[in-house]
Amino acid sequence: MRVASRVVVLVRDSAGYGAALADALRPSPGLTRGSSPFDLPLDKYGLNGEKASGELVSFSDSSGSPQVSFFVLPDYRPPVAACAMNEILALISSEAPSIQPVLIVPFITRPSGCFHGMVNATKTGQLTTLHAAEIGASNEFTHLLVDGSIKPPPSLQIRSEPIQCLLEIVRVLKIPTVLVTPGGQHQGKSSSDSDLEVLQRVGDHVAKHINLEFSKETVIETGVEKSASIQEPWRELYL
Repeated sequence: MRVASRVVVLVRDSAGYGAALADALRPSPGLTRGSSPFDLPLDKYGLNGEKASGELVSFSDSSGSPQVSFFVLPDYRPPVAACAMNEILALISSEAPSIQPVLIVPFITRPSGCFHGMVNATKTGQLTTLHAAEIGASNEFTHLLVDGSIKPPPSLQIRSEPIQCLLEIVRVLKIPTVLVTPGGQHQGKSSSDSDLEVLQRVGDHVAKHINLEFSKETVIETGVEKSASIQEPWRELYL
């Protein structure tokens, strides 16, 4: 299992954003996309029978060398989440090239649960702001990823167990990581328009830094499939 030095970690969240972004990021000319499932046993953590499972998507050049890797993961729950993310990071470190891998972690959530008291408009007039933060170690590539974005405010709440665990581990291990998340959105838009807007804002930013293309048409054609189990907004007050 070969892993590129540029790694995007996506979670299939109940709002459907992670899966939609994974589908909409397409190979640029000269790259081909391939995918394969993986299962990493978690028995050594005392979780007998549990596995860190997911899909590894690779964008490879003409020689078959992966240039970008995606780990598309289920929305793990405790206690599996922390153990699964630890195993996946170990896999990335062991299978990536000799240069230290850089992780890109997009996090998109519904507007009601992401920021509180934020101003929706920006000085640049963009409908959706972009926040990015370097976590763990930093290098020239992580600097490029956060350039032109805004640092996330203290009110940012990561309501994703896998992403929370991942960010805590990379802080300790000093793995270069960039969290990318949209800021406030304008009110009065339909759900589908808002979904497309935030996905395109994040997708365009990520794609241009890893030589991929964001397909707006893919999002329009397939939509954003939300899970029936998505929580009611009032529950977020108690998380």
